Amino acid sequence: MFRHMGGVPRTIRFDNLSPAVSKIRAKGERELTDMFDRFVLHYGFSYEFCNPGKGNEKGHVEAMVKYVRNNFLLPENTILDLDQFNKTLWESAERDRERRHYEKGTLQAELFKEDRENWLVLPEKRFECARYEQVKSDKYGFVSIDKKQYSTSPRFAKHNVRVCITYNYVIILSDNHDVIATHSRLYGIKRKSMIWQPYLTLLSKRPRAIKYSSLYDQFPALWTEYLNNCTEEEQKSALRLLADLLKNDDFSLLNEALKSASINNHPSVDQIKHCFYTLLNEDTAHKAITPSMSVPKVPEAARGLSHYDSFFERRDQ
Repeated sequence: MFRHMGGVPRTIRFDNLSPAVSKIRAKGERELTDMFDRFVLHYGFSYEFCNPGKGNEKGHVEAMVKYVRNNFLLPENTILDLDQFNKTLWESAERDRERRHYEKGTLQAELFKEDRENWLVLPEKRFECARYEQVKSDKYGFVSIDKKQYSTSPRFAKHNVRVCITYNYVIILSDNHDVIATHSRLYGIKRKSMIWQPYLTLLSKRPRAIKYSSLYDQFPALWTEYLNNCTEEEQKSALRLLADLLKNDDFSLLNEALKSASINNHPSVDQIKHCFYTLLNEDTAHKAITPSMSVPKVPEAARGLSHYDSFFERRDQ
């Protein structure tokens, strides 16, 4: 929010939200969470807290929550990309600023400019709002974060890894802080996030092992059937292809490529790859030439190859 506004208000009033206040002591003293304490120090603003149970101190805020819900969030939205959704909310808020204040009668855009003149300057670096945990992966290389499962890599099975958790990402790190995998954080009913590449690269070296792993059940039925009908070498090539082309656990384009390549017979990996890139680039070069196009007539050959015979004729010296 500060980055979007272009500055930091000098004083901000908060409710006693648990991410900021861990405990309320006597005489209004509050024990702040470590994250909130670092957040305040990073941006340099002063904070105030409402008194517990005093709803009258924040009536205007509650009214604005209702205004935002009714004007920006209804009818109910289906959110597939939280960052993109937030971007549309910023655009809606910018347009809403061009209305008059309910009491002062001045455009809210003008009031915003007046407020901004007294703000603090933004620090050069962003505040990293993330928590870190040390967890151990299971025998398949999965770690559990907030009752959701995230894949690491086969070589980190039963190993301790470090996890960086933000509101939209779960980043799994090695002991050297190298990134092993980056997942979109799961919300709702989905319980498992799988990044296939590290597993497919390993399985491509030992394709027979895939039948005995839990990963086999997670393949689309189309690919399971195809792999069952492949020789061992074909399985290796197919798994390497999947490791190279599969992105974000999305088989949709690869499924279409396999269907397209399998029209007449059991396709090779090269045929699947060709169909994949044809679909990806929406290439129409394979389509037949329409009759409306004129093809120039090729002139007939005026001479054959007999004139080359002279080079090989034997001449008496």
